[in-house]
This record gives sequence, C-alpha cells and structure tokens, in this order.
Amino acid sequence: MNYWNVTEDALRFDDCTMDYMVFGTGEEPLLLIRGLNITRLKGTSLILIDRYKLYAKRFRIYVIDRRDPVPEDVNVEMIAEDVYRGMKALGLDRVNVIGNSQGGMIAQYLTLNHPECVKKLVLNVTACEPNDVLKSKVDRWAELARAGEMTLISDEFMDQMYPEDKKPEPRKYVEVLSKNFKTHTPEEFAVLAEACLSCNTKERLNEVECPVLVMGGGKDVIMSPEASVSLAEALGTEAVIFEDLGHGAYETPEYMNKVIEFFEG
Repeated sequence: MNYWNVTEDALRFDDCTMDYMVFGTGEEPLLLIRGLNITRLKGTSLILIDRYKLYAKRFRIYVIDRRDPVPEDVNVEMIAEDVYRGMKALGLDRVNVIGNSQGGMIAQYLTLNHPECVKKLVLNVTACEPNDVLKSKVDRWAELARAGEMTLISDEFMDQMYPEDKKPEPRKYVEVLSKNFKTHTPEEFAVLAEACLSCNTKERLNEVECPVLVMGGGKDVIMSPEASVSLAEALGTEAVIFEDLGHGAYETPEYMNKVIEFFEG
C-alpha cells in the first residue's frame, strides 16, 4: 500500500471532525466526492485504491468524509460547505472534481458557491433535482434504516448498483476488512439519504463556467438515465450515457478512461 502513498487522518474543527484520505502516485490533485455510503471513509483505502486505480496512477486523489457528528437537518449544500472547509484546511485551491451520485449533488453546490475552487467538473450518475425514481429509493432506505435493517440496505445497494450481467466479482479481502469499517448509525444514514432530496440546482446551473462532463448509466435504477440527461441540458451540454451500465457505471474502466480524457484534454 505504501506504493500508493496513502495518508489517512482527520480534520478537527470546533463543531465537528472530518476524516480524509489522500492516495495516488500522480502530482496533480483530484478531489473525489463519494456518494451516499453506509460506511465511513476511515479504513477503506485498499478498496478505494482497487476501485480507482486508473485515477490513482495519474492523480493525487483527495477524499473528504461527511462530518462527524452528522447534523439532523443535513442537506447537500451544507455538505458542500464542509467539503469546501476541508479543501481549505488541506491547501487545495483550484482542482479537478469528480462527484459520484450524491457526491455529484454536493459537487454542484461546491462549484456554484465556490467557483474559484473547481478547475474541471465531472458529474457521475447524479441529478440536479429529485425525481420519482430517486424519491422511491430514498424513502425506502430511510424507512429501513430507522427500522435497523442496515444489512438489507447493503444487500439492496449491491443489487441496484449493477445490472445482473455487470455485477463485479466478490473480493475476499473486502469481507475481511469490512469487520473494521466504521459505519454510520441508522439515523445518520437515514438523514444522509434524505439529504439527496434537498438538491435543487437546476435554475442556477447556467452560472457554472468551468468545463463540465456529465455521464450516466442507461440501466441506472437509482437516479435514472433521464436525471443525467436533464442535468446536462440545464448545463447546456450533452450527457454521455453508457447504455449497458447501471448506477455503478463510474467504477468501470471505460467510464474512467473517458474522465481521464476529459481532465487531460
């Protein structure tokens, strides 16, 4: 793991702490904003390196976790302000940004409210406003979480992230490492899930001036491909839709190669 030059630590503020991770052998910084997760960031470096190895070979990747504790009234714009505060603490000024799923919602607010911080922006399988597909998923996840059914949520995540013929092979080390992961409490996860429904940037997206790449999966059953198309239209661009991929499209080599081409082009 030392090859990837991994740093894991925490940023400490008066009102919260935020874990962060840095890895990769490249020199140019890249901010990666994760989507909704049951697990917190700490202890997941091997999994993120394995998942984003193509990026890690070219960039120095920064990942900032959700704040601890999670506010009961949290929304995606608040999380974007936390990311901004984390960026300043880590000395990140103007960087390329990737936002996956809920992370794409956060990235939109980061770009709108702090445009000087974002060099180029990639928005993966995300939305600029809630739709019926997302609402149905969020309502179910929040209900299951408050009933303590976190294992069921995890199982459903795996089923819904990938089309049946695109499910990744299980990785044995993940099962071992998962025993050491720190997870969100059920209530934290519920309010973080509901925060997805707070995204409403559509009328402001004409303010975005940096280059933006919007991509989605044609078989995305969590956000829907229509959400990516609508987001791109509001930005005045076209969405790149990978018709055979689902919500987890951003983990695939063909998807990541398109992102690298955008950043390096």
